[in-house]
Amino acid sequence: MKDKQQVKDAINALYEGAGIKTQFTGQVNEEVAKVFGELLTEIRRCTLALKWVPKPTGGPATIKWIAKNIGRSIIQQFKDDISITCAKARILQFQTRLRLASLGG
Repeated sequence: MKDKQQVKDAINALYEGAGIKTQFTGQVNEEVAKVFGELLTEIRRCTLALKWVPKPTGGPATIKWIAKNIGRSIIQQFKDDISITCAKARILQFQTRLRLASLGG
């Protein structure tokens, strides 16, 4: 349960860091972790802020991987460095996928 809360906190911290005034309130599952990992990869492509975040090895991001590597404090550290335009665009592209993943869809 703690790991799932950390994933939710990381998603919401990313939203906050990008200036998006919404909260992810869905259920965290492995599909959500996978989609969030893809979102991080997309943001990494257009901003240097996430270049130092390790990529998941052996496949897509998992709840355990996110809980271990991406915490709220880490996201707050790059808040000032993130390309707001890039992050907002990518987050908006992935919001529906995250919601659907949280529903098991």
